[in-house]
Amino acid sequence: MKKFFLVSMTFLALLGCSGDDSNPTDVGPIDDDSPPLAENGVRLGNDATLGSILTDSDGFSLYFFSLDSKGDSNCTNGCLTNWPVFYVDDLTLDSGLDAADFGTITRSDGEMQTTYKGWPLYLFANDAAAGNTNGDGVGDVWYIAKPDYTVMMVQAQLVGRDSNGNETNLTSTYEPGDEQTFYMTDAEGNTLYRFVNDTNGVNNFTADDFSNNGVWPIFEEALQNVPSVLDKADFDSIDVFGRQQLTYKGWPLYYFGQDAQRGDNFGVGFPVAGVWPIVNPNTEVAPDAGGGAKTYNVTNQAATAYIFNGEGLTDAANPDLTLKRGETYEFVVDTPGHPFIIKSVQSVGAENAYDDGVTNNGASTGTITFAVPNDAPDTLFYNCEFHSPMTGTLTITD
Repeated sequence: MKKFFLVSMTFLALLGCSGDDSNPTDVGPIDDDSPPLAENGVRLGNDATLGSILTDSDGFSLYFFSLDSKGDSNCTNGCLTNWPVFYVDDLTLDSGLDAADFGTITRSDGEMQTTYKGWPLYLFANDAAAGNTNGDGVGDVWYIAKPDYTVMMVQAQLVGRDSNGNETNLTSTYEPGDEQTFYMTDAEGNTLYRFVNDTNGVNNFTADDFSNNGVWPIFEEALQNVPSVLDKADFDSIDVFGRQQLTYKGWPLYYFGQDAQRGDNFGVGFPVAGVWPIVNPNTEVAPDAGGGAKTYNVTNQAATAYIFNGEGLTDAANPDLTLKRGETYEFVVDTPGHPFIIKSVQSVGAENAYDDGVTNNGASTGTITFAVPNDAPDTLFYNCEFHSPMTGTLTITD
Protein backbone atom coordinates (compact mmCIF):
# COMPACT_ATOMS: atom_id res chain seq x y z
CA MET A 1 0.00 0.00 0.00
CA LYS A 2 2.83 2.39 0.82
CA LYS A 3 4.55 1.59 -2.51
CA PHE A 4 1.34 2.31 -4.46
CA PHE A 5 1.01 5.72 -2.78
CA LEU A 6 4.57 6.76 -3.71
CA VAL A 7 4.10 5.73 -7.34
CA SER A 8 0.83 7.70 -7.55
CA MET A 9 2.45 10.83 -6.14
CA THR A 10 5.29 10.55 -8.63
CA PHE A 11 2.85 10.20 -11.54
CA LEU A 12 0.88 13.29 -10.41
CA ALA A 13 4.11 15.26 -10.08
CA LEU A 14 5.07 14.39 -13.67
CA LEU A 15 1.65 15.51 -14.90
CA GLY A 16 2.09 18.82 -13.07
CA CYS A 17 5.49 19.44 -14.65
CA SER A 18 4.10 18.69 -18.10
CA GLY A 19 1.29 21.20 -17.58
CA ASP A 20 3.67 23.91 -16.33
CA ASP A 21 6.00 23.49 -19.37
CA SER A 22 3.12 24.24 -21.73
CA ASN A 23 2.54 27.68 -20.16
CA PRO A 24 4.69 30.37 -21.91
CA THR A 25 4.78 32.50 -18.77
CA ASP A 26 6.72 29.77 -17.02
CA VAL A 27 9.50 29.41 -19.63
CA GLY A 28 12.93 29.87 -18.08
CA PRO A 29 15.36 32.65 -19.12
CA ILE A 30 16.85 32.63 -22.69
CA ASP A 31 20.48 31.64 -22.86
CA ASP A 32 22.40 34.98 -22.78
CA ASP A 33 25.34 33.36 -24.57
CA SER A 34 23.39 33.03 -27.85
CA PRO A 35 25.23 34.84 -30.71
CA PRO A 36 23.46 38.00 -32.04
CA LEU A 37 21.97 37.88 -35.52
CA ALA A 38 24.49 39.12 -38.12
CA GLU A 39 23.67 42.35 -39.98
CA ASN A 40 23.43 42.21 -43.78
CA GLY A 41 26.64 42.79 -45.73
CA VAL A 42 25.16 45.89 -47.37
CA ARG A 43 22.56 47.88 -45.53
CA LEU A 44 20.22 50.64 -46.63
CA GLY A 45 20.72 53.68 -44.44
CA ASN A 46 19.11 57.10 -44.36
CA ASP A 47 20.94 60.41 -44.10
CA ALA A 48 19.05 63.59 -43.21
CA THR A 49 20.70 65.45 -46.12
CA LEU A 50 21.55 62.78 -48.67
CA GLY A 51 18.55 60.48 -48.24
CA SER A 52 18.96 56.74 -48.89
CA ILE A 53 22.59 55.59 -48.83
CA LEU A 54 24.46 52.29 -48.89
CA THR A 55 26.44 51.25 -45.84
CA ASP A 56 28.43 48.23 -44.69
CA SER A 57 27.14 45.87 -41.99
CA ASP A 58 28.33 48.26 -39.25
CA GLY A 59 26.60 51.30 -40.74
CA PHE A 60 29.71 52.89 -42.30
CA SER A 61 29.04 54.73 -45.57
CA LEU A 62 30.06 53.32 -48.95
CA TYR A 63 31.35 55.43 -51.88
CA PHE A 64 31.77 55.63 -55.67
CA PHE A 65 34.90 56.98 -57.43
CA SER A 66 34.40 59.06 -60.62
CA LEU A 67 37.53 57.63 -62.25
CA ASP A 68 35.97 54.15 -62.24
CA SER A 69 33.73 54.91 -65.23
CA LYS A 70 34.60 51.65 -67.01
CA GLY A 71 33.92 49.49 -63.96
CA ASP A 72 37.55 48.83 -62.99
CA SER A 73 39.05 50.30 -59.83
CA ASN A 74 41.41 53.23 -60.37
CA CYS A 75 42.10 53.68 -56.67
CA THR A 76 45.36 51.84 -56.07
CA ASN A 77 48.48 51.98 -53.90
CA GLY A 78 48.42 55.09 -51.66
CA CYS A 79 44.84 55.91 -52.61
CA LEU A 80 43.70 52.86 -50.65
CA THR A 81 45.00 54.36 -47.41
CA ASN A 82 42.10 56.82 -47.42
CA TRP A 83 39.66 54.74 -49.47
CA PRO A 84 39.79 51.09 -48.38
CA VAL A 85 38.29 48.50 -50.71
CA PHE A 86 34.89 47.12 -49.71
CA TYR A 87 34.34 43.40 -50.27
CA VAL A 88 31.92 40.90 -48.78
CA ASP A 89 31.72 37.25 -49.74
CA ASP A 90 28.26 35.62 -49.71
CA LEU A 91 26.67 39.06 -49.75
CA THR A 92 23.33 39.55 -47.96
CA LEU A 93 21.23 42.67 -48.47
CA ASP A 94 18.68 44.79 -46.67
CA SER A 95 15.16 44.81 -48.01
CA GLY A 96 14.83 47.30 -50.86
CA LEU A 97 18.15 46.39 -52.48
CA ASP A 98 18.30 44.19 -55.60
CA ALA A 99 20.94 41.46 -55.71
CA ALA A 100 21.13 41.91 -59.52
CA ASP A 101 22.70 45.35 -58.96
CA PHE A 102 25.68 43.89 -57.10
CA GLY A 103 28.74 42.15 -58.48
CA THR A 104 32.39 41.40 -57.81
CA ILE A 105 35.55 42.37 -59.69
CA THR A 106 39.12 41.21 -59.36
CA ARG A 107 41.29 44.29 -58.96
CA SER A 108 44.65 44.82 -60.67
CA ASP A 109 46.31 44.00 -57.33
CA GLY A 110 44.53 40.63 -57.22
CA GLU A 111 42.10 41.58 -54.45
CA MET A 112 38.32 41.22 -54.73
CA GLN A 113 35.95 44.19 -54.62
CA THR A 114 32.17 44.44 -54.42
CA THR A 115 30.43 46.61 -57.04
CA TYR A 116 27.03 48.30 -57.24
CA LYS A 117 25.56 49.01 -60.69
CA GLY A 118 29.10 48.49 -61.97
CA TRP A 119 30.71 50.98 -59.56
CA PRO A 120 33.43 49.53 -57.28
CA LEU A 121 32.58 50.29 -53.64
CA TYR A 122 34.87 51.88 -51.05
CA LEU A 123 34.89 53.00 -47.42
CA PHE A 124 36.41 56.32 -46.26
CA ALA A 125 39.13 56.34 -43.60
CA ASN A 126 37.95 59.72 -42.22
CA ASP A 127 34.48 58.46 -41.40
CA ALA A 128 35.08 58.01 -37.67
CA ALA A 129 31.63 56.67 -36.80
CA ALA A 130 28.73 54.86 -38.39
CA GLY A 131 26.54 57.32 -40.28
CA ASN A 132 29.37 59.74 -41.16
CA THR A 133 29.37 60.88 -44.81
CA ASN A 134 32.58 62.90 -44.80
CA GLY A 135 33.76 61.43 -48.10
CA ASP A 136 30.92 62.78 -50.21
CA GLY A 137 32.18 65.37 -52.72
CA VAL A 138 35.87 65.00 -51.86
CA GLY A 139 37.82 66.35 -54.83
CA ASP A 140 34.56 66.40 -56.79
CA VAL A 141 35.32 62.77 -57.67
CA TRP A 142 34.14 60.82 -54.60
CA TYR A 143 30.40 60.42 -54.02
CA ILE A 144 28.29 58.68 -51.43
CA ALA A 145 26.88 55.44 -52.85
CA LYS A 146 23.13 55.81 -53.31
CA PRO A 147 20.59 53.38 -54.75
CA ASP A 148 18.60 56.11 -56.52
CA TYR A 149 21.01 58.20 -58.60
CA THR A 150 19.59 59.14 -61.99
CA VAL A 151 22.94 60.44 -63.27
CA MET A 152 26.54 60.20 -62.16
CA MET A 153 29.71 62.23 -62.78
CA VAL A 154 32.86 60.66 -64.20
CA GLN A 155 36.34 61.84 -65.08
CA ALA A 156 37.93 60.18 -68.08
CA GLN A 157 39.71 60.63 -71.40
CA LEU A 158 37.39 61.57 -74.27
CA VAL A 159 37.88 59.30 -77.29
CA GLY A 160 35.87 60.65 -80.22
CA ARG A 161 34.87 58.53 -83.21
CA ASP A 162 34.13 60.47 -86.41
CA SER A 163 31.74 59.51 -89.22
CA ASN A 164 34.53 57.51 -90.91
CA GLY A 165 35.18 55.43 -87.80
CA ASN A 166 38.46 57.14 -86.92
CA GLU A 167 39.09 57.44 -83.17
CA THR A 168 40.96 60.39 -81.65
CA ASN A 169 41.77 61.36 -78.08
CA LEU A 170 40.14 64.73 -77.43
CA THR A 171 40.45 67.42 -74.78
CA SER A 172 37.53 69.11 -73.05
CA THR A 173 37.53 71.68 -75.89
CA TYR A 174 37.29 68.86 -78.48
CA GLU A 175 40.80 69.38 -79.75
CA PRO A 176 43.13 66.38 -80.28
CA GLY A 177 45.02 65.69 -77.07
CA ASP A 178 45.13 63.88 -73.75
CA GLU A 179 43.09 65.25 -70.84
CA GLN A 180 40.86 63.89 -68.10
CA THR A 181 37.45 65.50 -68.69
CA PHE A 182 34.65 65.75 -66.11
CA TYR A 183 31.24 64.81 -67.52
CA MET A 184 27.83 63.29 -66.87
CA THR A 185 26.68 59.70 -67.36
CA ASP A 186 23.60 57.76 -66.42
CA ALA A 187 23.55 55.85 -63.13
CA GLU A 188 25.48 52.95 -64.68
CA GLY A 189 28.28 54.95 -66.31
CA ASN A 190 26.88 55.36 -69.85
CA THR A 191 27.82 58.74 -71.35
CA LEU A 192 25.17 61.43 -71.89
CA TYR A 193 25.37 64.09 -74.60
CA ARG A 194 23.71 67.28 -75.85
CA PHE A 195 23.17 68.43 -79.46
CA VAL A 196 24.52 71.86 -80.38
CA ASN A 197 21.51 72.63 -82.58
CA ASP A 198 18.97 72.05 -79.80
CA THR A 199 17.51 75.02 -77.98
CA ASN A 200 16.23 75.45 -74.44
CA GLY A 201 13.75 72.65 -73.83
CA VAL A 202 13.51 71.81 -77.54
CA ASN A 203 14.76 68.61 -79.17
CA ASN A 204 15.67 69.51 -82.77
CA PHE A 205 17.08 66.09 -83.68
CA THR A 206 14.62 63.29 -83.00
CA ALA A 207 12.21 62.42 -85.84
CA ASP A 208 8.50 62.19 -85.02
CA ASP A 209 8.55 58.44 -85.82
CA PHE A 210 11.77 57.90 -83.80
CA SER A 211 13.41 56.48 -86.94
CA ASN A 212 16.73 58.09 -85.93
CA ASN A 213 16.47 57.27 -82.24
CA GLY A 214 18.86 54.36 -82.61
CA VAL A 215 21.64 56.75 -83.62
CA TRP A 216 21.11 59.17 -80.71
CA PRO A 217 18.60 57.59 -78.26
CA ILE A 218 16.87 60.08 -75.99
CA PHE A 219 17.54 59.76 -72.25
CA GLU A 220 14.15 58.87 -70.80
CA GLU A 221 14.86 58.38 -67.09
CA ALA A 222 12.69 60.20 -64.56
CA LEU A 223 14.77 62.32 -62.18
CA GLN A 224 15.32 60.94 -58.68
CA ASN A 225 18.65 61.98 -57.19
CA VAL A 226 21.92 63.45 -58.46
CA PRO A 227 25.49 63.65 -57.10
CA SER A 228 26.12 66.53 -54.71
CA VAL A 229 28.20 68.47 -57.28
CA LEU A 230 25.01 68.91 -59.35
CA ASP A 231 21.88 70.97 -58.65
CA LYS A 232 18.56 69.14 -59.11
CA ALA A 233 16.98 72.47 -60.10
CA ASP A 234 19.02 72.36 -63.35
CA PHE A 235 17.12 69.27 -64.51
CA ASP A 236 13.72 69.07 -66.14
CA SER A 237 11.91 66.91 -68.68
CA ILE A 238 10.27 67.63 -72.03
CA ASP A 239 7.71 65.82 -74.15
CA VAL A 240 9.16 64.40 -77.37
CA PHE A 241 6.34 63.01 -79.48
CA GLY A 242 4.70 61.42 -76.46
CA ARG A 243 7.86 60.30 -74.66
CA GLN A 244 9.68 62.08 -71.84
CA GLN A 245 13.29 63.23 -72.26
CA LEU A 246 15.40 64.49 -69.36
CA THR A 247 17.08 67.89 -69.82
CA TYR A 248 20.02 69.57 -68.08
CA LYS A 249 20.21 73.38 -68.09
CA GLY A 250 17.63 73.23 -70.87
CA TRP A 251 19.68 70.84 -73.04
CA PRO A 252 17.87 67.60 -73.98
CA LEU A 253 20.07 64.62 -73.05
CA TYR A 254 20.94 61.72 -75.36
CA TYR A 255 22.94 58.50 -75.55
CA PHE A 256 25.12 57.62 -78.56
CA GLY A 257 24.14 54.41 -80.32
CA GLN A 258 27.77 53.44 -81.00
CA ASP A 259 28.72 53.53 -77.30
CA ALA A 260 28.66 49.77 -76.82
CA GLN A 261 29.69 49.63 -73.16
CA ARG A 262 29.89 51.79 -70.05
CA GLY A 263 32.66 54.35 -70.18
CA ASP A 264 32.58 54.75 -73.99
CA ASN A 265 32.30 58.38 -75.13
CA PHE A 266 32.74 58.02 -78.89
CA GLY A 267 29.88 60.45 -79.57
CA VAL A 268 32.01 63.53 -78.89
CA GLY A 269 33.72 62.99 -82.25
CA PHE A 270 30.64 62.24 -84.38
CA PRO A 271 30.21 63.27 -87.15
CA VAL A 272 33.00 65.71 -86.29
CA ALA A 273 34.30 66.79 -82.90
CA GLY A 274 32.08 69.16 -80.93
CA VAL A 275 28.69 68.59 -82.58
CA TRP A 276 27.56 66.35 -79.69
CA PRO A 277 29.38 67.62 -76.57
CA ILE A 278 29.35 66.10 -73.10
CA VAL A 279 27.64 67.98 -70.25
CA ASN A 280 28.94 69.01 -66.85
CA PRO A 281 28.41 71.82 -64.28
CA ASN A 282 30.30 74.24 -66.58
CA THR A 283 27.82 73.73 -69.41
CA GLU A 284 26.06 77.00 -70.25
CA VAL A 285 22.27 77.24 -70.24
CA ALA A 286 20.79 76.26 -73.60
CA PRO A 287 19.80 79.23 -75.78
CA ASP A 288 16.13 80.04 -76.21
CA ALA A 289 14.48 79.16 -79.51
CA GLY A 290 14.13 82.22 -81.72
CA GLY A 291 16.31 84.17 -79.34
CA GLY A 292 18.20 85.97 -82.09
CA ALA A 293 21.75 85.43 -83.28
CA LYS A 294 24.10 83.03 -81.56
CA THR A 295 27.23 84.91 -80.55
CA TYR A 296 30.83 83.75 -80.34
CA ASN A 297 33.56 85.97 -78.90
CA VAL A 298 36.79 85.31 -80.77
CA THR A 299 40.29 86.26 -79.62
CA ASN A 300 43.64 84.79 -80.61
CA GLN A 301 46.47 82.85 -79.05
CA ALA A 302 49.49 84.40 -80.78
CA ALA A 303 49.55 83.06 -84.35
CA THR A 304 48.58 79.51 -83.41
CA ALA A 305 44.83 79.56 -82.68
CA TYR A 306 41.58 81.45 -82.56
CA ILE A 307 40.05 81.23 -79.06
CA PHE A 308 36.25 80.95 -78.86
CA ASN A 309 33.93 81.71 -75.95
CA GLY A 310 30.14 81.58 -75.82
CA GLU A 311 27.40 79.17 -76.97
CA GLY A 312 28.73 76.44 -74.70
CA LEU A 313 32.42 77.01 -75.47
CA THR A 314 34.99 78.17 -72.93
CA ASP A 315 38.47 79.12 -74.19
CA ALA A 316 38.13 76.64 -77.06
CA ALA A 317 41.11 76.69 -79.42
CA ASN A 318 40.19 76.43 -83.13
CA PRO A 319 36.97 74.51 -82.43
CA ASP A 320 34.96 72.94 -85.24
CA LEU A 321 31.45 74.45 -85.20
CA THR A 322 28.07 73.25 -86.41
CA LEU A 323 25.88 75.96 -87.92
CA LYS A 324 22.28 75.61 -88.99
CA ARG A 325 20.79 76.83 -92.25
CA GLY A 326 18.38 79.70 -91.68
CA GLU A 327 19.99 80.79 -88.41
CA THR A 328 22.25 83.76 -87.74
CA TYR A 329 25.64 83.72 -86.04
CA GLU A 330 27.78 86.59 -84.83
CA PHE A 331 31.56 86.35 -84.48
CA VAL A 332 32.73 89.23 -82.30
CA VAL A 333 36.41 89.24 -83.19
CA ASP A 334 39.24 90.97 -81.37
CA THR A 335 42.22 89.53 -83.22
CA PRO A 336 44.45 92.41 -84.43
CA GLY A 337 46.72 91.26 -87.24
CA HIS A 338 44.71 88.04 -87.77
CA PRO A 339 41.80 88.67 -90.17
CA PHE A 340 39.00 86.14 -89.64
CA ILE A 341 37.64 84.88 -92.98
CA ILE A 342 34.79 82.45 -93.62
CA LYS A 343 35.88 80.45 -96.68
CA SER A 344 34.91 77.61 -98.98
CA VAL A 345 38.47 76.26 -98.95
CA GLN A 346 40.69 75.70 -95.93
CA SER A 347 43.70 77.83 -96.82
CA VAL A 348 45.49 81.08 -96.07
CA GLY A 349 45.02 84.18 -98.20
CA ALA A 350 41.93 86.18 -99.02
CA GLU A 351 40.86 83.98 -101.94
CA ASN A 352 37.84 81.65 -101.76
CA ALA A 353 36.02 83.81 -99.20
CA TYR A 354 32.43 82.66 -98.74
CA ASP A 355 30.40 85.87 -98.68
CA ASP A 356 26.82 84.62 -99.12
CA GLY A 357 24.97 85.85 -96.01
CA VAL A 358 28.24 87.14 -94.50
CA THR A 359 28.82 90.77 -93.58
CA ASN A 360 32.21 92.19 -92.60
CA ASN A 361 33.97 88.99 -93.68
CA GLY A 362 37.73 89.20 -93.05
CA ALA A 363 37.55 91.64 -90.13
CA SER A 364 40.15 91.44 -87.35
CA THR A 365 38.15 93.66 -85.00
CA GLY A 366 34.39 94.10 -84.85
CA THR A 367 31.45 91.79 -85.59
CA ILE A 368 31.21 89.35 -88.52
CA THR A 369 27.58 88.28 -89.05
CA PHE A 370 26.71 85.05 -90.89
CA ALA A 371 23.04 84.50 -91.79
CA VAL A 372 23.43 80.94 -93.09
CA PRO A 373 21.57 80.65 -96.42
CA ASN A 374 19.41 77.64 -97.20
CA ASP A 375 21.70 76.66 -100.07
CA ALA A 376 24.91 76.89 -98.04
CA PRO A 377 27.30 73.96 -98.67
CA ASP A 378 27.62 71.22 -96.07
CA THR A 379 31.18 72.24 -95.20
CA LEU A 380 32.83 75.64 -94.86
CA PHE A 381 35.88 76.87 -92.97
CA TYR A 382 37.19 79.85 -91.05
CA ASN A 383 40.81 80.84 -91.57
CA CYS A 384 43.27 83.51 -90.60
CA GLU A 385 44.36 85.31 -93.76
CA PHE A 386 48.03 84.96 -92.82
CA HIS A 387 48.53 82.00 -90.44
CA SER A 388 47.53 78.46 -91.43
CA PRO A 389 47.31 77.02 -87.86
CA MET A 390 44.42 79.40 -87.11
CA THR A 391 41.54 77.50 -88.70
CA GLY A 392 38.50 75.33 -88.07
CA THR A 393 35.66 73.54 -89.87
CA LEU A 394 32.08 74.84 -90.11
CA THR A 395 29.64 71.94 -90.58
CA ILE A 396 26.35 73.22 -92.03
CA THR A 397 23.17 71.30 -91.21
CA ASP A 398 19.42 71.70 -91.70
